[in-house]
Amino acid sequence: MLQSYLAASAKHDAVYHESMLGSKLVIAEREVLQAQLVIQLDEIALLLEMAAVRNSEILVASGFDCAKERRGHARSKTVPAAPGAPTAEQEQGGSGT
Repeated sequence: MLQSYLAASAKHDAVYHESMLGSKLVIAEREVLQAQLVIQLDEIALLLEMAAVRNSEILVASGFDCAKERRGHARSKTVPAAPGAPTAEQEQGGSGT
């Protein structure tokens, strides 16, 4: 599993730098590789968790940062407009209807 992860990580690194040139095919390949890496990291994390049941020192020796997963409410990325503020369409001279 480690060899597979390291190979995928090295390939992702090369594709990532190549995708900076803007090729849509390379960017799509990068996205696929990222998804594969996430799956492999999830598998590694599960194996570490199972091994840690018997020996908690494994987590410390793994090199991963150990933290509890925190889930909160998703934040909105948009700021609500003030009441009575013109919309973008009204500012451009649109009728708004």
